[in-house]
Amino acid sequence: MASLTSFGIQFASKVLEKTYANAVFDAITNREYEGDIKKPGDRVRILSFLNDLLLSDYVVGTDMSVEAVVDTLATLVVEKRKYYHFSLDRLEDLFTFAGDIPSHLLENASKILERSIDAYVLDKFASETKAGSWVGTNFLVLGSGNTAASITTTATGGTITITTSAEQVLGGTGYTSSENPLDGTVYFYGFETTDLNKGIRLVSSRTFVSPWYRISGITSSTVATLTEWDEATSGSDFEEGFTLRGLFGGDGRIFAKGGSGDASLLTMNSLGFEIQAAIATAISSAAVYEQTTLLAEALNDNEVSDVDRKFVVTPAVKTALLQASELQPTGISEIYSGVILNGRAMRLGGFDIHVATGSRVSTRAGHSTASSTGADTALTAGATGYLLPALNIGACTFADKWTESRVVDAENQFAKKYQGLFLYGALIPPYRRKYAAILFGSV
Repeated sequence: MASLTSFGIQFASKVLEKTYANAVFDAITNREYEGDIKKPGDRVRILSFLNDLLLSDYVVGTDMSVEAVVDTLATLVVEKRKYYHFSLDRLEDLFTFAGDIPSHLLENASKILERSIDAYVLDKFASETKAGSWVGTNFLVLGSGNTAASITTTATGGTITITTSAEQVLGGTGYTSSENPLDGTVYFYGFETTDLNKGIRLVSSRTFVSPWYRISGITSSTVATLTEWDEATSGSDFEEGFTLRGLFGGDGRIFAKGGSGDASLLTMNSLGFEIQAAIATAISSAAVYEQTTLLAEALNDNEVSDVDRKFVVTPAVKTALLQASELQPTGISEIYSGVILNGRAMRLGGFDIHVATGSRVSTRAGHSTASSTGADTALTAGATGYLLPALNIGACTFADKWTESRVVDAENQFAKKYQGLFLYGALIPPYRRKYAAILFGSV
């Protein structure tokens, strides 16, 4: 504000407006339960059925088996409370000629709120998207005749333990690093906090693996806790008495209940492990089109509707898409035909592409690299990458509970106070986690 000592200065009649890209949260979420949240209370319990129903063969004269239906409750909580509160001295207003100061500041507050909500919603996808639906560079350790990892089940899921004894793994004296056969780089051999919420599976061979389980906790560099992607622990597709699906392995897509005569992964030796999207993949004009198709493939594998699909990118990733050779020249009409609405910039491969700017998109460091294989090698934090969600809008539900703004007179000053309050929350129900996929990449 102007100082009262500057009586002789004339000010412009308009304040210079700040510019922001439009918020994307309203385009990538649904408001299915907002009507419920606006009733008295600040939370709604949402019921989900986690397993597909079992179809059995009917035999004449034989009683039908009754299937126990497994359900779960998720809670949508209005957990965020944001406010603004600033004052303007009316005497100072008399000595400035800008008549739009209050409206300008209120507009600025709303834009900052949009940015906060975008970051909040995008972080939901970064932490809750289904294990197995991540695109990035995987970290693979093969058993190679030795046992690199083992699995046990618990009441809530399971535990994976990495073997660090060199006699069991590579025949040396112990080590902390391993070369990744998928990219030739040497990485830290163990779990890190950056691996949380990503997928992990046991590998007997490239054609015999476990399903992707969700890393739900890191106990130590050698022990991680697991849950199913939807947090289910029982159902028609679980082995009797076990709390993880597919413990007799499969080919990466099909995991027949009871297996096919192969040994249980709980008792097998010579197992390796693979962490999905452990490292940020490089996003470039040469790679981004293929990466986008892999995101679409993940949604297709989960039988997610191809209607209302969105892909949230950064400005640099949008540039890479525009420069991709696959889109020249046949893709030009499609990628340039969009309009800027809630950050929508183009349409590509069945996705509406939305651009999120600034600090809205979640970031995370990748798995640490190592100076060499062997014991006591120097470690370097992995490159930081963006967690870019591709989704169907059914994945995340958003609700705002209450918005109020007011202008009041300051009690002991010749000033007005401008106040506003906004309450909101978002939830990805466990079953809807499969409605999204993540590209973990750096530009």
